[in-house]
Amino acid sequence: MEVFVTGATRVLGRPVVQQLIAAGHHVRGLSRSQENEKELRELRAEPVAANLFDVESLKAAVKGCDAILHLATRIPPTMKMGRLSAWLENDRIRRDGTRNLVEAALAVGGVQTIIYPSFFSVYADSGDKWIDAASTPVQSTTSLQSTLDAEEAAARFASTGNGRRGISLRMGAFYGPEAPSAMEILDYARKGIGAYPGRRDGYVPHIWLQDAASAIVVALTEPVPSGIYDIVDDEPLTRREMFDALAQAVGRKHLLLVPDLLMRPLMGTKYDDMSRSIRISNRRFKEVSNWQPTVPNAWIGWARIGQESARGDHSPAGMVR
Repeated sequence: MEVFVTGATRVLGRPVVQQLIAAGHHVRGLSRSQENEKELRELRAEPVAANLFDVESLKAAVKGCDAILHLATRIPPTMKMGRLSAWLENDRIRRDGTRNLVEAALAVGGVQTIIYPSFFSVYADSGDKWIDAASTPVQSTTSLQSTLDAEEAAARFASTGNGRRGISLRMGAFYGPEAPSAMEILDYARKGIGAYPGRRDGYVPHIWLQDAASAIVVALTEPVPSGIYDIVDDEPLTRREMFDALAQAVGRKHLLLVPDLLMRPLMGTKYDDMSRSIRISNRRFKEVSNWQPTVPNAWIGWARIGQESARGDHSPAGMVR
C-alpha cells in the first residue's frame, strides 16, 4: 500500500511509520526541511516536499497514494498551553490542513482512506458513566473546534462514495517512554509532585503510544467502516489512581498534589478541557477490528515507564499532548 503521512517524524507519526514499514507498506512523508528529510530517510520513508496549506503541492504529494494519515500537530510547550494564541498554528494544521488534504485527495483520485487522530477532550464531563462516540455528543470549545472541523472533513471525504473511507480516532492521553509529556509527568513524580488538573475521583483516558500507533495501522489495513472511534486503554484510571500509580512507579509512598487553584492559571484556557472526568470505552473499535491494546491500564503502563526510565533509556522533554 502507498501511504502519505503528515507529521511522520513526530511523537505519534514515528511509531506509525515504523509499523507500516515493518509490514511492507511504502510510506511517503511530508517534508518541510532538510532535517525533516534526513529523519524520514532514517525511518526508511520517502520524503516528499509539500505544504499543508498549499493544495496544489498536496495534489502532487498524494497522487498515486492509497491512503492519507494526517498526524501532524504543533502542540505548544507546557508553559504556553494556557494561551489560545499558542494553539493557532495547531488549529490551522487540524482545520485547514485536513480540509486541504481532502480536497487534494478528491482532485487526484485514487486515495481510498483518510485517517485523522482526534482527541478525547471533545466530550463533556461524564462522571463515572461509560461513554463512546456513538452514545455521547461532543462539547465544543474554542480550543477544540479545530479538531471537530477535522473530523467533519474526514467524514465529508467518506460521504463522496466510491468506497472511500474517512476515519477519526479519538485518542486518550498519550503516554509511554517515547512520549515527552509522560516523561515530564514522571519527572515531577520523582520530585514528589503530582500535577494534573481535575477532581481526584474523575477519570482520565490514557493510551499507550505504541497502541495508539497500532490502532491507526489497524484502521488503515483492516476493513474498518468510516466513522469515529475511541482509542483508549481498557481500564481508565481516576486521577487518584493515576497519582498512586505514578508514586509506585518512582518508588514513593505518595505524591504532593498540586491544587486546582494553582493548576487553573497554569492551564489557562485548556483547564476546562483537561479537568473533566471522561470514562471512555474502546469497545466499538474492538468490535470492528482485531485491535487490542498491549497495555490495558495505566497501572501497568506507568510501572513500565518507571522501569525503563530508571535504566536511563529515556529522558524528560517538552510537553506534547
